[in-house]
Amino acid sequence: MPAITPLTSDYHVCPQLDPREVAAIAAAGYTTLICMRPDGEMFGQPAWALVEVEAKKHGLQTHFIPVRSGAVTPAQAAQLKQVLAQAPGKALAYCASGNRCALAYQMARQLPG
Repeated sequence: MPAITPLTSDYHVCPQLDPREVAAIAAAGYTTLICMRPDGEMFGQPAWALVEVEAKKHGLQTHFIPVRSGAVTPAQAAQLKQVLAQAPGKALAYCASGNRCALAYQMARQLPG
């Protein structure tokens, strides 16, 4: 399992997941998985569809918010905020390093509502 960084008690971030790691993510108590990495960003990166299939097998809610590295938009931050408002428990978001997931969360916190 990748190194996971908690930003709050219910929102954690990590680097790229491998589909084989999803069972451990579910076993660790996560209920929502968010991918913030566009497909094809790097050679050999697992496609979101493969990770999502595994996540659904383990009962996780899934969300795909592809963000270009270093370019989180207010609309993407708003989308993350909405996903987290509806998440039934702990959410794990991933990208290449976890940094853009953390940035998107910081931006989402600044949005009204």
